Amino acid sequence: MIYVGMDLHQKTTTWLAIDDAGARVGGGVVASTERGWGEVVSAWPVAEVRVAVETGTVTWWVVSVLRELGIEPTVVDARRFKLIAQSRKKSDRRDARTLAEALRAGLAEQCTVVVPSERARRGRALLQARQTIVRQGTGSRNAIKGLLRSIGVAARRTVWSSPAAFEDLLRHPAIPAWLATLLRSHYAVWSATQEQRHALDEQIEEELGCWPDATHLLEIPGFGPLVTLAVASAIDSPKRFRRGRQAASYTGLVPTVRDSGESTRRGGITHEGRSLLRHALIQAAHSALRSRSLTPGLRAWTHRLAARRGRQIAVAALGRKLMVLSHHMLSTGVVYQSNYGAASKAA
Repeated sequence: MIYVGMDLHQKTTTWLAIDDAGARVGGGVVASTERGWGEVVSAWPVAEVRVAVETGTVTWWVVSVLRELGIEPTVVDARRFKLIAQSRKKSDRRDARTLAEALRAGLAEQCTVVVPSERARRGRALLQARQTIVRQGTGSRNAIKGLLRSIGVAARRTVWSSPAAFEDLLRHPAIPAWLATLLRSHYAVWSATQEQRHALDEQIEEELGCWPDATHLLEIPGFGPLVTLAVASAIDSPKRFRRGRQAASYTGLVPTVRDSGESTRRGGITHEGRSLLRHALIQAAHSALRSRSLTPGLRAWTHRLAARRGRQIAVAALGRKLMVLSHHMLSTGVVYQSNYGAASKAA
């Protein structure tokens, strides 16, 4: 068997191949293109080649290329692959060799990531685009508020209702002409982001049409199209996680644990996994607490936890429960039950 480690970059890919004995049998630098990656594996029969790559911006592209060639690559989580991340002698060639040796020794499989489906990648990209647009709009809006505060002018909520309302604000006698020009520039950016956000919201609703197996998640309190797509595209296939607790752990909403000797300490949430999914579940939990459709048992459980640990921890725990519920509904096809959480054993 030939084990190939590929260190991927935008323009070039450094690779190294070793055999079963660990001896170097090939290596070099190729262009990060379909032709370049094809040249790497063309020297050996497809059935005798195994390839390891790290997660990155071009990872799913190279995965698609290698699959077309008949090779199923091993994708390693770069953050979890400590052999590379903590190396003091770091170079592209060393990284490629480390990947190849880890693949030969069976270590690479311990920190692999699941290759998402095309619809999952499409859904995640759509949600990421929306998040970027929202951040840009928030930045422009905060810039406007900051400039106004610097001259003692407060912006009321009605200012954002229409361009005419914003122009009325600019007629304030304390706003000089030069500052009004800057404010109009920030407002133009904010207004454009709002239009794009609405357009992306429509695309998200359309994208849910590609997830007929997940539309019943909309029945969960706090779940709109955005949260539903975030959860569905993150789970991708329910078989990916054997239990709901594993899906909850993937969100990063589980507490850290330090178990040493006879003492066990629990800390804050791990923050592992996709931050966009975690934020979506937190928003869903806040919304669920305001919803009348949240089951009494789950609401009572959340309030008891809030009284003991604080509202922030309780909301995070509720978001974790909603993820467990989502995985259960996707796995079984059941609908949202009115008695869910009655025994407080769902998470």
